[in-house]
Amino acid sequence: MKNMMRRSATLFIGITVALLIASCKAGGDKPGLEYAPNMYHAVAYEPYSQITDPGAGSWLTSIEYEDGHAEFYNSNSLNPYRMNMRMPPAHTVSRNKANVLPYRLPKDSLAIAAKIKSPFEGVDNAQLLADGKALYTMYCTHCHGAKGEGNGKVATGVTIDGVERSAYAGVANLKGDAYKDITEGHIFHVITAGKGLMAPHGSQISQEDRWKIARYVKTLQK
Repeated sequence: MKNMMRRSATLFIGITVALLIASCKAGGDKPGLEYAPNMYHAVAYEPYSQITDPGAGSWLTSIEYEDGHAEFYNSNSLNPYRMNMRMPPAHTVSRNKANVLPYRLPKDSLAIAAKIKSPFEGVDNAQLLADGKALYTMYCTHCHGAKGEGNGKVATGVTIDGVERSAYAGVANLKGDAYKDITEGHIFHVITAGKGLMAPHGSQISQEDRWKIARYVKTLQK
């Protein structure tokens, strides 16, 4: 009797384990049993993954959605083909939140760039300069120094056996006579495209922030 009970218990455990393992099997559109499924399925709209069933994921939560669909639904019924991405209108150019066009002057256009007016032209407030100082400290101080005198850690390097060995000799002293009359557009362009030892930073610093740095450099030159 005991042996039969042990066999029954073993069989029951075996069947339970087999069912648990089978439930974890996934393939195709069947994800199997998911632990914390809302970690895998984004509630936000996805650009390429379209779940068009408004009831998809309703088993996951008892929350009643005000917009009338369940957890996994992520399609946009108002757009063609239910896609969330839409092509911009023909012959249009995107602008940033400040209504400024993308900057596309090539590197050798410094003379033209110098004539471009800053989007902050005429704006003079403490927050703008504070932002410019923070950005300058982050991206520029290590070469140009805190006061723009070309004496940052990278420029001065280290002293070995009494001899200063600079990592990059010739970093611009922004307060020097050669730079004191440059415009904000000139500074912006050099930050964007680079010049001489100066590497381009257009991919690291947003367009708006580059203009803020240019404004702060001009305050240093005063």
